[in-house]
Amino acid sequence: MNDTFKHGEHLTTDLIWDGNGVNPHASLTVFRHFDSATVTKGLVGTQPKTAWVIDYSLLERIHYLLVAGFDVYGNFGHQLITRMYMDFLRMEGESNFLSLLPADVRRQELADWYQGANQHLSDFLQGDINAFDQPTGVKYTTADPKRELLDRLKTKLAPVTPHRYDFREAPLSAQAITALSEIDRLHGQRATLLPELTFIMVEPTNKTLEPQLFTLARNSAHKNISSLFDEESNRVFANDDVTLVRGLLGSYPGAFWRVKESELPLLAIQAKHLESEKDYRALLDKFGVRRTEPNFWAFSDELNAINQHDQPIEAGLLDYNRIENR
Repeated sequence: MNDTFKHGEHLTTDLIWDGNGVNPHASLTVFRHFDSATVTKGLVGTQPKTAWVIDYSLLERIHYLLVAGFDVYGNFGHQLITRMYMDFLRMEGESNFLSLLPADVRRQELADWYQGANQHLSDFLQGDINAFDQPTGVKYTTADPKRELLDRLKTKLAPVTPHRYDFREAPLSAQAITALSEIDRLHGQRATLLPELTFIMVEPTNKTLEPQLFTLARNSAHKNISSLFDEESNRVFANDDVTLVRGLLGSYPGAFWRVKESELPLLAIQAKHLESEKDYRALLDKFGVRRTEPNFWAFSDELNAINQHDQPIEAGLLDYNRIENR
């Protein structure tokens, strides 16, 4: 790579595939849950902490590792080796992204992504995987090159970015969308109190419309994700936040909320004042649909029917094993 991009030649955003103007797979967003993940087309939510740039070689290796060559029923050794090799592939994708940033920012950004990593990993990150030392060909005009780069990529990919998950496009009132926007800005302790995935059903004031489905995903902040064990020690709870999307995202809901459109401002206020487990239980008492409730399965049937109607190809059975008892 040092020879190919010598002096930053060709190392610009022109390298990024634009989907030929029609392919929505040009950008993907990965929502990493505790032991599963959801991949969506497009750039969903606010700017992420980390990003990858994947070339064909890397895409092919990821495919053979996680799809073609992965044994769902494999033993612990197989799964451990898969996870370890995927760590290297992830770091390669991250390094590709970092190469588009100014040279003096790359190490600083990488250090932020791998805070508290063990010494062996730190030595590796500072060594072979980041031996690329050519300057970027991207011209930056702000003091925050990472944000500027992500903004440029978002603009470039806008023509092929689907808007399926944009909650602002739901057929609800402006007041309701404002309330949803406030929920989308939850962070810190308020976000930490929430399950990883909360499915929300909103009953529109306009009775001619079917209930609208949303997912509130908790983004769990970490110092790094390089460790297989003791994840709690790498958590940075103060930096937790959420992403609200239209439709159902993920297969393992932790909670269900059912709310009338007119009650969304009240839900937003109550969510913004979450400070304790007691506060969260009070919110569930008013808006939650616990699995102990008599109408739970009727609610479940309705939610799944709406999802099947809205997304007939992608919709599938949900796994309720992780619904929380709170």
